[in-house]
Amino acid sequence: MLSVVCFAQTIYIEITGVRSNVGQLLLGVYTTQEQYAKKEAILKKTVYKHDLVNGTITTKIEGLPPGTYGIALMDDEDMNWEMAFRFFLPAEGFAFSNYYHTKYSRPLFDDFKFTLGDKDEIVVMKLRYLYD
Repeated sequence: MLSVVCFAQTIYIEITGVRSNVGQLLLGVYTTQEQYAKKEAILKKTVYKHDLVNGTITTKIEGLPPGTYGIALMDDEDMNWEMAFRFFLPAEGFAFSNYYHTKYSRPLFDDFKFTLGDKDEIVVMKLRYLYD
């Protein structure tokens, strides 16, 4: 057990492009495409926007062992814990770890995965909104 604690790292997450302080940010951490496709995150985190400054907020995830991870984020503006859709497209903002998704289809896990090694990691997540 001690070896897991000694090698656990912290991911510092900078979330940019948040359009308002209404609602909450929901993060899901995944380790495989299968988990991501089934929306079965190994870790979920809610970030409240009270520390939002100029559309940017930072948070962290601690205690993860080295490995491959990907983080998906949703700006849950209506605070109902699920993505709202308009004409089959996301009506709320979304972002992915170190990846700005410009297509209309869902990205693959390989698009936003990263490797957490023996050092802490900094991840940037830029929100995208399809509707104003």
